[in-house]
Amino acid sequence: MNTAADEMAAPHVSERLARTILDDLQVAVVYANARLQILAHAPGLGELLQESKKDLRGESLLDLFPELFGSEEELEAVAHGRLSRFDLPMINRMAPNDAERCYISLTALPHPETRGHMVWLIQDVTGEGRLDQRLMQQLNEVRLLRGRLEAANKELVRLDDEKSAFLRMAAHDLRAPLAVIQGYVELVMEDTEAASDKDAMDFLNVVLRRAQQMTDLINNLLDVEKIESGAVSLEKKPVDVHVLVEEIGRGFELVARQKDLAVHWQVPAACPQPQADRARLVQVLNNLVSNAVKFTPTGGEVRIDVLVRETEIAVEVSDTGPGISEEDQARLFQRFFRTDTARQQRIPGTGLGLSIVKAIAEQHGGQAYCRSKLGEGTTFGFTLPIEET
Repeated sequence: MNTAADEMAAPHVSERLARTILDDLQVAVVYANARLQILAHAPGLGELLQESKKDLRGESLLDLFPELFGSEEELEAVAHGRLSRFDLPMINRMAPNDAERCYISLTALPHPETRGHMVWLIQDVTGEGRLDQRLMQQLNEVRLLRGRLEAANKELVRLDDEKSAFLRMAAHDLRAPLAVIQGYVELVMEDTEAASDKDAMDFLNVVLRRAQQMTDLINNLLDVEKIESGAVSLEKKPVDVHVLVEEIGRGFELVARQKDLAVHWQVPAACPQPQADRARLVQVLNNLVSNAVKFTPTGGEVRIDVLVRETEIAVEVSDTGPGISEEDQARLFQRFFRTDTARQQRIPGTGLGLSIVKAIAEQHGGQAYCRSKLGEGTTFGFTLPIEET
């Protein structure tokens, strides 16, 4: 049962509680008339506004907040209850002895008891304001960086187009003189008198091999450019994987035998026939098996395995060579990249074969991949989607 003393104490407790809450929220309450003249205010207003005067009664809110100019009609409507509230968020002020700004928000409400007056809630929102400012700065920086990135990307596309055009032009221009060189070398080598000069024949063989390597490089460059630019259209037909793999395997048996290597292949009996460009698959498998033979030491083994999965088949070429480091594996399918082993052992190659493999696999809707550990051999593979019939 409440006593009279409790009833008298209750408003004071409520007022104290409200003041505690407002102080914690850094909110100062101000009472003002329709002319925006301050009639009363909470004790901390001067400190909140960083004013030298503690008592701001009689001051005009327009003097304290010039941002209110132009809003007099709305504020009069609030004072007379025609408008439920007026908000002016994030007014910024330069704090004394502070390089950063402080922020204040204003909210005007009709006085609940006195017509023609308002209750103002003035809050320090510096934390939110500075956070918004930093976010805006970062957003502007991101927009600036995005613009620079887009400009750089356009420039890269332009340079890539120019580079591709140059490579095509250079490759075509080099083909003709190389063909002439090869033709004349072969003609001289067929001469009976020249053939009797062993040293001369050795020199001619070197010239012929180098010319052939240059021709291979040019052909590979043109292949990469055509495939990656989409200039090559695939002639897709059902491919008998059994026949394809056996053809490639038998084609490398003689070369492998010269290095005392074993070549094995295995294809599941119920292997589906993927829709693919057979000539391009021959190119891919020739690249992979040729690499495996080149990098596998005498007495090793090269395998071709076909794996059938739910939606694709995978063709894998494995060897018992030295393996590839993780660092090199990350760059294997880049143009012109050659592993440390290939460079140290001077194994011939252009560094374009695997990029061609990757491009052809992706053009078929599959992907190329590699698994390897140093000292444990390497497996290269590519996938082909199985189209539902």
